[in-house]
Amino acid sequence: MVQVDLHEKTNDSYCFAIEGKSWRVVHQYFPEVLQKLVVRGAIFARMSPEQKQQLVLELQSLGYFVGMCGDGANDCGALKAAHAGISLSEAEASVASPFTSAQPNISCVPKLIKEGRCALVTSFGIFKYMAAYSLTQFVSIMILYSIDSNLTDIQFLWIDLFLITVFAIFFGRTKSYNGPLASYSPPTALLSFTPIMSILLHIFIVISFQTYCFYYVQYQPWFVPYNSTLGEEEDIYGCYENFAVFSVSQFQYIILALVFSRGPPFRQNVYTNFLLTGSFIIMSICCVLFTVAPPQFIIDSFEMVLPPDDDADAYFFRWEIILLSVMYSVLAIFTEYVIIDYIFYRKCRPKLHNISKSKKKYLALERDMQLDKEWPPLTPHEAEINGISDKKEVILDASKLHTAVMKSEVNGSAPGAVTTITQFHSSL
Repeated sequence: MVQVDLHEKTNDSYCFAIEGKSWRVVHQYFPEVLQKLVVRGAIFARMSPEQKQQLVLELQSLGYFVGMCGDGANDCGALKAAHAGISLSEAEASVASPFTSAQPNISCVPKLIKEGRCALVTSFGIFKYMAAYSLTQFVSIMILYSIDSNLTDIQFLWIDLFLITVFAIFFGRTKSYNGPLASYSPPTALLSFTPIMSILLHIFIVISFQTYCFYYVQYQPWFVPYNSTLGEEEDIYGCYENFAVFSVSQFQYIILALVFSRGPPFRQNVYTNFLLTGSFIIMSICCVLFTVAPPQFIIDSFEMVLPPDDDADAYFFRWEIILLSVMYSVLAIFTEYVIIDYIFYRKCRPKLHNISKSKKKYLALERDMQLDKEWPPLTPHEAEINGISDKKEVILDASKLHTAVMKSEVNGSAPGAVTTITQFHSSL
């Protein structure tokens, strides 16, 4: 409930209700007022098919994403113009709208919003994962190139065909969140601050861990440097540096898929996607096995050069790779969910958002109306309304337009509870 002091006017306490006849007059004779009415409009009633379509287009021009529900032929134009048109019947309207509800009511709207947000988050997650995967592999190659080594052919095959492909196939099978709608929407632009910053931070962490493993293995007492001359002659890339970089990068591909497979409030938790969860478990077990105690055929096919088995420190180094991977997992999850999502996107972004440069024109219009002390011009007026006591009516007189904002306390309501009723009229 909102209280409005007639002597101390505020611009956040009113809205408009407009019918078709008034819309026609405003649209034809007062187009400069139309956008303000649309932004503050709460009810649009008794409108012709053409006027419904005009309303949808006007909302879209202001930067709104418009959803439209209709059940008849007179709604076809608006359904077709809206971003998401929902037909509530299987008659003519179902042909013009991309969605048709099985039930003739608007209960499907929250479900459609959830599915749309889920699809958007999934698309962004896949994009970020494929970009991060490519850059992660690029980092591994560039680090090994510094000693004239590289990943072996089978290592490339293992990463691309088994790790990445499996996760990419099952990534999108997570269903939409079945809880209440979130109060904020997910990012809508790939080339915006949040997705790019997310990828850059994760790649920075990837570089840090791979570089650390690359140099850390060189300080081990059992370390033998890679013979680049022999590698060029016999096309052999197996070395201790290769083992360290490849081993830690395996877990990075898995963790990146887990981190970018976002859960609530837009998708269900990742463990509800049984195929993806099973893939995480199986691939994690395989990567641990390849790092700690790989079978002989894996050693031969991957051209691995393992730390000596008879040296306790060398064998412990393999478990240090696992420990570093666990540390990387914690840091990656913290980065995505706390730094990127909570701090950058939900806290800093609204404060740093430049309304003047935003594509959402309605934000700038809202700001201008709040700063404009002359809008709406109000004058107190007494009115009689059946069923409401302590009546007060506020008339907005803009040229020949009269907008009535009526507020009063409802009988029997708690102290201070106020009902705001708005009516829009026009006369020429």
